[in-house]
Amino acid sequence: MSPAAQAQFLADPDVLRNVADQVYLRRAFAARALQHGLQQQPQVAYRLQALHDGVLADAEVARMLDAVQPDDAALEKMARATYKAEAERFNRPGETSASHILIKGHDDAARARAQALLDELKAGASFEKLARENSADPGSAARGGSLGFFVKGKMVAPFDAAVDALKQPGELSPIVQTQFGLHIIRLNERRPAVAQSYEEVRESLKADTLTKMLAQVRDKQTQELRNQARGDQALLEAFMAEEKAKLPPASFGSIK
Repeated sequence: MSPAAQAQFLADPDVLRNVADQVYLRRAFAARALQHGLQQQPQVAYRLQALHDGVLADAEVARMLDAVQPDDAALEKMARATYKAEAERFNRPGETSASHILIKGHDDAARARAQALLDELKAGASFEKLARENSADPGSAARGGSLGFFVKGKMVAPFDAAVDALKQPGELSPIVQTQFGLHIIRLNERRPAVAQSYEEVRESLKADTLTKMLAQVRDKQTQELRNQARGDQALLEAFMAEEKAKLPPASFGSIK
């Protein structure tokens, strides 16, 4: 356990007593199972072997990755090289803040209602007030129609296109139809794309670099082990045929 987890358990005798009780019961039941020879049952033996193999396999993977773990200086060098080679990848994308009023439906009545609201807005009515009173999007309606900041592509295509067409903060869109209904959109603000410095992305880039490097090592070792395997196609097919013969015909009815 981590020191923090240890402190949590050691702070409460009841918690630690419960853990000890569970460990004892598990071992006591296991001892009884051995007395009754349950380890000889095929399913139990298989599960024991699978657990044994799994623990050892995980330990070997951990040992292998620890052996290639780079020191901080080497990791820093790799991260800087990645940043230099892929600088555009670390640009913070432009964001847009917009508000909308959603009217459910696509029929003439819904369109007439949307048009009436748009006319009120053009005449100077408060967008926030009309959104709170009329929008069918409860989340944004409670915020006066505000959707906050979002990147291009987050919204459905017709909505995105309508937002792109707006040029000045405060500008209103015509009525926009999506699968959700009819929208009136107001542009609030645009934030341009910003190039992030290495220092801004340093920690996340180092973590990402380490994750990718260790994944490559794991994949390489996995492939090397897989290449050592020697399969027997004829034996595999014979085994499948033999096992299929043991199953009732109805078992294959659900296989498509």
